[in-house]
Amino acid sequence: MGPTRKESRIPAVVPIRISAINEDGDSVNCLAHTLNVSRRGARIAGVTLPLRLGVVIRITRGRAAANFRVVWVGTKETNSHQHIGVESLELVSNFWGLEQLQPVSADAEREGQQRRISSK
Repeated sequence: MGPTRKESRIPAVVPIRISAINEDGDSVNCLAHTLNVSRRGARIAGVTLPLRLGVVIRITRGRAAANFRVVWVGTKETNSHQHIGVESLELVSNFWGLEQLQPVSADAEREGQQRRISSK
């Protein structure tokens, strides 16, 4: 999601609803889920709306809702079709409901995967 990441991600699958305005001016929405989150954004999968970079969308999680900007769009060629990266336009405390979880560094995540593989 862009060349530099401002903060660590937390792997988390959180069900959400995405709402946007399409090119015809109609309100459209879809159900999707996060793959990982941070205080400022998320990587989201299962997005069935045709979204472009820079588009502002509304994400709803339970009763919480906030506006986000699309900063990355996956492609079929990279096996990330229906994935987007978003950055929050608002500061919403604990929007993802994961405040108690700690960020996982890429090294720690790889180490954990190796441990799971070697324990089989």
